[in-house]
Amino acid sequence: MRRFTDFHPIVTFLYYAGAVALFAALLHPVFLVAGLIIVLAIHFFYDRCRGLQRWFFLMLTTGLFIFILNPVFNERGRHVLFMLGDHRVTLEAAVYGGMSALSIIGVIAVFVSYNEVMTPNKLLFLFAKLLPRFAVLLMLTLRFIPLMRKRLEEIGDVQVSKGLSVHEGTLKERARNGMNYIQVLLTFSLEEAIQTAESMKARGYGEGVRSSYEHFVFKRPDFAAALYLLLLLAVLVYGRIQGFGWLAISPVMETFSFPQNEAVLLIIHCLFIGFPLIVETGEYIRWRILN
Repeated sequence: MRRFTDFHPIVTFLYYAGAVALFAALLHPVFLVAGLIIVLAIHFFYDRCRGLQRWFFLMLTTGLFIFILNPVFNERGRHVLFMLGDHRVTLEAAVYGGMSALSIIGVIAVFVSYNEVMTPNKLLFLFAKLLPRFAVLLMLTLRFIPLMRKRLEEIGDVQVSKGLSVHEGTLKERARNGMNYIQVLLTFSLEEAIQTAESMKARGYGEGVRSSYEHFVFKRPDFAAALYLLLLLAVLVYGRIQGFGWLAISPVMETFSFPQNEAVLLIIHCLFIGFPLIVETGEYIRWRILN
């Protein structure tokens, strides 16, 4: 057995693609909460959630925004919680907003882990030969926000040394300094983008078959892991088609129940989302036994 990060890129990409799909498809409070707890446990296992802390504010504000926004614009539902003037705030809208918020938070948490495990070399290895332009576009898109945050911090440190800060002075001065930050950030990013494009063109990227700097070999553990994930995902898809793992809200919210079939599907869902923990725990036990 190997560590989760040592698996073939196909295996890790399959896991993250499946995890995102499950957070989007299984809109049931129990499934969403269980999946989110497991993803948080994965982050805690790897780095004590230090990587996730940088995204905590975005996750919290996005979740609250979705949770509040849905009842504000959606009046559907029979169970009225309270009235805001002529607007009805219903239980159905609040529940659906809460599930949507949990789904978005879970997807963000999965993508944070994805950025730490799926290195650019792994991503290019998967797509560069078949879809070179798509591979570069996907890689740039996924690393866009972290890279811009890092650059903005560097620009802020330089601007503060020059006496320009967005935390001090009047509102007008802070707004002007903030616009200077954005101007420098955009100029820096555009210049680097032009340099990268010219370098790729000079190297003939996309003109022929591309070799990979790092070669990954699909071994028996990778085959076993891919088969494990595909079987669990197939069962989950079948269960979702049969109506499990979904809390119907519209037109009438169904009575909350958790039949035996849904409980089995929840266990399979946890086994899929918790795959990295299963691998790491098995490797740790194996290491303790051998040592």
